[in-house]
Amino acid sequence: MAAELAPFSGRLAGSLRDTLGIVIALVLCMTLRVPGIALALSLLFLLQRDRPGLTLRSATQMLGGAATACATTLWWVQITDGTEVARYLGFVLGIFVAAFGMANTSLPLFFTMFGFYGFIDLAAWETHRRPNLIVTDSLYGIASLAIVVLSAVAVEYLFGIRRPEEELDREMRTYLSLLSRFFHILALEPSAQDPKLLRSLHEAVIQAANIGDIRMNELYERVRNISPTLSAVPLGLHYRIGLLARVLEKSSLVGFDVIAKNDQNDRAYYAAIAAQCDRLTGSCERGESDEPSKQMPASSSSWLVDILSELRQYSDFRLSPATSVSSTTHGARIRPGFRLFKPGAFNSAVNATYAIKLTLAATICYTVYNAIAWPGIHTCVITVLFTGLSPTGQMKQRQAYRFFGTAVGGILAIVAESLFFPNMDSVTSLVCLVAAVAFISGWVLRSPHIGSAGVQIGFAFFLTTLQQFSATTQIATARDRVIGVSLGTLVMWFIFDQMWPTRTSQALNQILCRIQNSAKQLREADYRLAPRIFTQEISRLRISVSLDLATMQQLESGAYFDFGRGRMRELVQSRRLIREIEFSASRFYAEALRQRRNAADHTNSDG
Repeated sequence: MAAELAPFSGRLAGSLRDTLGIVIALVLCMTLRVPGIALALSLLFLLQRDRPGLTLRSATQMLGGAATACATTLWWVQITDGTEVARYLGFVLGIFVAAFGMANTSLPLFFTMFGFYGFIDLAAWETHRRPNLIVTDSLYGIASLAIVVLSAVAVEYLFGIRRPEEELDREMRTYLSLLSRFFHILALEPSAQDPKLLRSLHEAVIQAANIGDIRMNELYERVRNISPTLSAVPLGLHYRIGLLARVLEKSSLVGFDVIAKNDQNDRAYYAAIAAQCDRLTGSCERGESDEPSKQMPASSSSWLVDILSELRQYSDFRLSPATSVSSTTHGARIRPGFRLFKPGAFNSAVNATYAIKLTLAATICYTVYNAIAWPGIHTCVITVLFTGLSPTGQMKQRQAYRFFGTAVGGILAIVAESLFFPNMDSVTSLVCLVAAVAFISGWVLRSPHIGSAGVQIGFAFFLTTLQQFSATTQIATARDRVIGVSLGTLVMWFIFDQMWPTRTSQALNQILCRIQNSAKQLREADYRLAPRIFTQEISRLRISVSLDLATMQQLESGAYFDFGRGRMRELVQSRRLIREIEFSASRFYAEALRQRRNAADHTNSDG
């Protein structure tokens, strides 16, 4: 847990930006007396804050989804005269549309908010209050969400990173430099090694491996969203980020092995790896060969062989942004047209099955909590909406972190209501308390593996302590949230894991097939016939492969949570598929590199 919460570059600044956005929104809502701030503040952590422009687009999706849900709910209640059977049917239809949109469109956040606010607005009519009060609360909910997301966007535009490509380059060079120093020490004779320095460098490698690619991927998303066609992104950048993260992980294991066994039989590999890292950072000595020796002696460690091989692959795709496909084939900057639905959205039975499973789970939870007349546990439906991932391992991972975050946030809320609220007499003290919890949530949010727990900490705390403008004295909300999360987790386990399971290996196999198909399409593309169409096709395929590699990384961490019969067999199969995916991605980028060179030669010959 200490490693998960360890500081790294950008973590403090990002947490402070989250805290500032929440404080500004809280003060504005308190000043303007806008109800619904608790729910809106909780949703701020769902915003994509990779760069100011992307934050604005995410905010637009959130507001658009919430407003559409509100309008659709009011229209549905109006035309059905608010009957209970019609509301039930409207809930089922709304959840199905949201589930299908989350999985099969380019606006998943819009449909997530549509399903979430659609449920909240429909559930409000179950209270049988006066219609004008229900409508007023729904509109206030949209207003408070607008204040929160606009505050977050303003903070990102004021304090966000302006040149993410430079910071990403520095980040990757820092890791390579760390690896170089670490393996240079290992390559020395035992008598020349400094044990304290070796342990210090090994600890730094362990910390970097634990952070993994989270920071690099965050910066990559900022770079990628600068140019929708990836014209500013070096070829294979996302692939190299994944390679570097794996090299760090295996290097940490090598360090454990060396320190434990004091084995110095692989100094040739240590020296070759250090030299390769020096070449990648541009710090190799003059006169040294540009390429390491391809022939290496046999090694007792397969990790060292993999590290050297992956660093060589990393070197193969180390290109300049200015020499990408888009800039060499045609001078005009091409922006692909907007496509709402993903390719094959209406042709795959998997997409419809996922939407049906999510709808069934949410409907069971909705029916149960209404049947026992316990509206406080409505979080069971929210649990289904926010953790409803088809691969069972990834779903269980998200649910475990949600339960953990909800418990921590509930405990913090109970402590605040019991110890702090009775002694608070101004909004300043409330702001300080909320800022402290917001900072904790933002810090945990940026953890390599337990990031979703940070969202739930803020969610549980804000919904418990900020229900109204006066100090809250009821702690039942925290208890009900934990029970609701438990019910939602149980229902999803039965439907997603027992009735219609989708294992991690199945999802990885689909990714493998898509990347292999992308490589095939790339080989069949002809840059001589229509350069503009060729450029668009290359851009589309690169984006597709990049997204698949990001999904693969998420599935890899979730595979360890796929408990049950055959868990070890599933892990072995998942690891094998991950290696095949990496190999196929390497083939894809090699083919893209060849096509880029051919296109450049063709352009130069025409010129």
